[in-house]
Amino acid sequence: MSPNQASAKPRLPLDKFLRQERKTILQDWESLDRQTLASARELTSKELQNNLPEILIDLADQYRRTVDKTRHINFPQQGPRLHAQNRWELGFSLEEVAREYGLLRVVILQTLSSRMGELPEGELVFLNEALDKAIVESVTTYVEKANSRLQNERERLQVTLTSIADGVVSTDTEGRITFLNPAAEQISGWPRAEAIGQPVDEVLITLDETTREICSSTTLRAIDLDEPQQSGNILLRRYDGELLPIEKHAAPLRGGHGQNRGAVVTFRDISEIRLLTAELSYLAFHDPLTGLPNRALLFERLTQELAYAERYNITLALLYLDLDLFKQVNDVLGHGVGDELLRQVADRLLGCVRRTDTVSRLGGDEFAVLLTGFDRQTFPDELATKVTKRLSEPFVLDQETVNVSTSIGISVFPEDGQDAESLVKHADTAMYQAKARGRGCIQFFAPEMNRRAKERHELEKDLRAAIAQDQLSLYFQPQISPGTGQMIGVEALLRWHHPQKGLIPPARFIPVAEDSGHLMATIGNWVIEKACAQARAWLDAEHPAVRMSVNVSIAQLRDDEFPAYVEKLLQLYRLPADLLQMELTESIIMSDIEGATERVGKIKDMGIHIAIDDFGTGYSSLSYLKDLPVHELKIDQSFVHNILTDVNSAAIVQAIIRMAQSLKLRVIAEGVEDKATMDFLVENECEGVQGYYFSEPVMPAAFETQFFGQG
Repeated sequence: MSPNQASAKPRLPLDKFLRQERKTILQDWESLDRQTLASARELTSKELQNNLPEILIDLADQYRRTVDKTRHINFPQQGPRLHAQNRWELGFSLEEVAREYGLLRVVILQTLSSRMGELPEGELVFLNEALDKAIVESVTTYVEKANSRLQNERERLQVTLTSIADGVVSTDTEGRITFLNPAAEQISGWPRAEAIGQPVDEVLITLDETTREICSSTTLRAIDLDEPQQSGNILLRRYDGELLPIEKHAAPLRGGHGQNRGAVVTFRDISEIRLLTAELSYLAFHDPLTGLPNRALLFERLTQELAYAERYNITLALLYLDLDLFKQVNDVLGHGVGDELLRQVADRLLGCVRRTDTVSRLGGDEFAVLLTGFDRQTFPDELATKVTKRLSEPFVLDQETVNVSTSIGISVFPEDGQDAESLVKHADTAMYQAKARGRGCIQFFAPEMNRRAKERHELEKDLRAAIAQDQLSLYFQPQISPGTGQMIGVEALLRWHHPQKGLIPPARFIPVAEDSGHLMATIGNWVIEKACAQARAWLDAEHPAVRMSVNVSIAQLRDDEFPAYVEKLLQLYRLPADLLQMELTESIIMSDIEGATERVGKIKDMGIHIAIDDFGTGYSSLSYLKDLPVHELKIDQSFVHNILTDVNSAAIVQAIIRMAQSLKLRVIAEGVEDKATMDFLVENECEGVQGYYFSEPVMPAAFETQFFGQG
């Protein structure tokens, strides 16, 4: 429709138009306000419109009075004042308050011109003058509100600066210190009286952590460029000369009218964070019991050595060791003696090898030795013989003489594999062949060794049948608050009752399922559904609501449809999302950090809780904790078992608890088997514990009887 056609229609007076089109004007203004002002984007429609509907009615009323009586405009004050007060409380800036009226003016004029054609001059004059008066009233109210609180804000700022742990220093435009808070005095070591008036770069002397050269002034750069400056990997030279790692940030300090008044510098001591990071980094690649490199570090070194060996056409070998009769030592003499045996075995292995070789504990009673840089083809066999002889010598453990032996399998590059996984797998296969021959044997890998592979194939076939024939079941183990003794969660644990072989432990069949990929995803999804069904059954029986934890595999997490599948289960069983928790291991997360972050984020957005299981046994790093929406850390039982006998294990557990508390994460200690261990965890404010001290995993009926008081 052309403007001429539009103007041919009867025109509504401005007051009637404002009343009739008020809803449309408000909708269009709201959309424009959200697009333009950052403070408006998260508000509800009611919060955003606030007093605008009343202001439009006031506009209409005032226009009618102006037409009937006089051209003098005396716009009502109440609406703009209330609107300004509301915007102050919501944190709008003064500029945003005034901008809202400008946007309202634009919307009204656009709506008038599109609906009614050209706006008469009288109405345009009235509209502009009325909105100008509204802006003046709002701005005046806003400024009065700000001034009335200015002294309180100053007092609150002073209290804040005095109490926070970060150092805060302000300077004038020449970079001379005008203020420093108590934390700045403590971190820098500079007394306030000496620091005030000094050039900031003579008080806060910073050095590059790598080169130890003095850094350029970020404070003066912030003043000159009028923009914030960040410094990382720097050392602060304290008043006493000590060097301290810090993070530092400098930003320009502006006056009430935007003029440059100097800079404000904030900095913090990151020594403890560095210490925790170093502890966790060591923990990620070393076995806490023996101090040897763990599986992760072995694979890293093996991969590096393979690349070198392939490039220069040299040979390397891998020895895979398993102690014979170790289980009997544990059963007869106890786990404490068994742990001491493993430590002494590690010491003897280190005494057998060269400094260039790597000795690793793979888990349980299994060790590996990586041999590189040898020129005799017989060297691996010679070293293996030396090891078997040394380990066959008696051990003295808790005043008991213990004799053990070891079975060793050997794989050689390039004959037995071209990659780390193949070499480890084939050395493992050879080790089982050696064990089958009797104790203390050595066996090189040979292609015909497929017995173990066949067994795994049979196990996988039986496992597929187990799913179809309902041989799988869930057992449940409580998570307890050590302070109150109350149950705060429950973990669902998978069990397999084979019709011929009896109860098969998860440690045996889970790796087989994981190797197949799809089979593990199928089993994992079955576990989640059964756990949701059981949680719903307990709720229907009016038992106390308790969060159900389930383990999630890498095969599930890599499935794009997994979040949607979980959401359907929650709907199907009418289970509140916050009663479900998914446990992921660090290795699963780090295998695909980007994909894991995305899918875990979707799961967390449903309200489901996320836990890191076996924390510290994989790729411990503060970086992924920052990126992932994690609620809970579960300290692996391998650390918990040793906290009473090993100061390093105790220190690591304490460090993880402190870190979890600082990140506001729950922390659960697994593998609690005695009161002394629990008392240690209570003393260190561990939020939750889980283990045989409270209950072994039990079937649903037994769990109800024991923890809900019903059979």
